[in-house]
Amino acid sequence: MYSNYTDQELLSLLQEDNMHAFNVIYERYSHALYLYILSKIDTAETAKDVLQDLFTSLWERRNNISVHESLKSYLYQSARHKIIDIYRKQTTYRKYLQQLIEHFDVQPGGIAELVDNKARTQDVFETINRLPERMKEIFMLSRVEHQTVEQIALRLGLSQQTVKNQITKALKILRNHHTNTDLILLILATSGMYPFFTC
Repeated sequence: MYSNYTDQELLSLLQEDNMHAFNVIYERYSHALYLYILSKIDTAETAKDVLQDLFTSLWERRNNISVHESLKSYLYQSARHKIIDIYRKQTTYRKYLQQLIEHFDVQPGGIAELVDNKARTQDVFETINRLPERMKEIFMLSRVEHQTVEQIALRLGLSQQTVKNQITKALKILRNHHTNTDLILLILATSGMYPFFTC
């Protein structure tokens, strides 16, 4: 019914809470947007997460959308912003990892006598980095920025149970990849992250 409508007509209907118009917009642009995002992001799973987040935001902000050029331009600009945000988070993650590695460099003995700290720390954080994007974001907010479940839920617009579930799943993945729990506790406790396994 709405497939022949112009973007402007669909946008007007969307702002009136018309779900059918939203579905047509999704069908019209989701595939091309996915390919665009995938060309900028390293994994298909992350690209799918970005696409889902983009259209979720479109629906949630439908009554306040301000499109100055075209709906297509608005969607691609939104995708670019989300990609840049991921790059920013990746930079923060890399900076934190480097600080942690440098911390071990200035501490002779201790863990250094047990294992190659750099390699093991890199391995743990690479596992974290491979988590699904939303799960990784929640996990890093919890374990690196030390935010509470309630704070994370408010910040990301999620239920507290969803946040808890994502942290629990992340911990399960880490345990499956790193059976030497004591080693990981030692590595992360040194950086003030002792609650790592206490979810």
